[in-house]
Amino acid sequence: MDVDHYRALVRPLVAGRKVVITGGPLAGLTDMVELTNALGAERPFALAFGVGTGDLPGPDRADTLVLDVGAPDIVSELRAVDAALVDLPAHALAALARYDPDHEAVVLVMTPFWARPEVARRTVLGPRTAASLALEDKSIVDDLWDALGVTRAAATVVPARADALHRAARRLDRGLGTVWSGDASEGLNGGGVYVRWVRSGDLGAADDAASFLVAHCRRVRVMPFLEGIPCSIHGLVFRDGVAVLRPVELITLRRAERPGAATESAALLYAGTATFWDPAPDDREEMRAVARRVGEGLRERIGFRGAFTVDGVMTAAGFRPTELNPRAGAGLVPIGAALPALPLQLLHIAARNDVELDARPTELERLVVEASDGARRGAAYTPIAPRFTETTTHRIVYDGTACRVAGDDEPADATVTLGPSNVGGFVRVAPDGARTPAGPSIAPFAVAAFALTDATWGTGIGPLAPAGHQ
Repeated sequence: MDVDHYRALVRPLVAGRKVVITGGPLAGLTDMVELTNALGAERPFALAFGVGTGDLPGPDRADTLVLDVGAPDIVSELRAVDAALVDLPAHALAALARYDPDHEAVVLVMTPFWARPEVARRTVLGPRTAASLALEDKSIVDDLWDALGVTRAAATVVPARADALHRAARRLDRGLGTVWSGDASEGLNGGGVYVRWVRSGDLGAADDAASFLVAHCRRVRVMPFLEGIPCSIHGLVFRDGVAVLRPVELITLRRAERPGAATESAALLYAGTATFWDPAPDDREEMRAVARRVGEGLRERIGFRGAFTVDGVMTAAGFRPTELNPRAGAGLVPIGAALPALPLQLLHIAARNDVELDARPTELERLVVEASDGARRGAAYTPIAPRFTETTTHRIVYDGTACRVAGDDEPADATVTLGPSNVGGFVRVAPDGARTPAGPSIAPFAVAAFALTDATWGTGIGPLAPAGHQ
């Protein structure tokens, strides 16, 4: 089995058709523009929200229109984009009408929560189902773990009241503090924006976290903070089975100083995904078994299709799940980068559209796992407050402790990319897969790289530490 089989499966979705690609900054749509062109689509239309950081589609590759959107954080950004797609401005509708006057185009919406069947009276491929959206609520996941027999840490769900949160934290704290996760009563969320790590004895952090969650949620899930490597495991659910992929490290860094709870997740910074880290073989198989059980359970219970992730922590006692994301996660990017000709994102969309596919999940699993084990990829990244007007790249070296800018003729260990985002600026640090060892966590490298970007380019991220540091 090779990638040609899977490219042939998804080609009918776009071949010979007009395709509108939307739901993200222009730089974030470039890969899908290139893929749809390669699969024989008519020249696509990229309806972007902001420019973003990275390579942009060339004028010979797509028609483009960039709409302005600004937000204080990524969740607000996603909500603003979805709201704009429901009610596009007149000039955007006019541009779409010029591109597709007969409303024959199909639409690929790259935001994670889109559930409507159309954008501007054009058919969306693979919108979310109501049943999958319901599972986005982080406060209900323990019922699913228990029903599927998945081992988990202790947790409780309490009303979003300060007294209830403080009582739950005192009861569940095992010495490292507790993690508070807000529900979806205000709207779907992600990226750790509604998650707070409250360290033991930090009353200020507890008060700030309670204030934020009381203002935005009705219920909050409280669990002990788990020491270990934050990680994730993907599965893809098809009509005829589940393909389970390899583990991914969630680069979740710890702040040396507590930031304002109103603007970002206190004490923790979610900063990307990578496949360099390897758990022990038994732990890896435990993660994969959990993902398979969850994928099969989702298919049986709600007819789920497409990609999902089980996020958690690899502790000394094994993998402990912390949340379910019933959608493609960021970890699919480094996995897919190991085999760029494989249209993983379109396979996910086709499955979610419940298209009849000869997906051969077992063969797909083997193909992707072997490729992503053999070619490690990933990046540490985060939105930042300082604004950059254009994308720039810089080469850096890592000596195992600190990073510095590489000399002109010196081999680089990673590339730093700086540029604009809809919440200010953006920084991405991509290690060279050929120069980065497989096995250890990439988090210490990310900490050193962000220290360099702060010192050299004024990214303003602040002091950080990897897992294992309080």
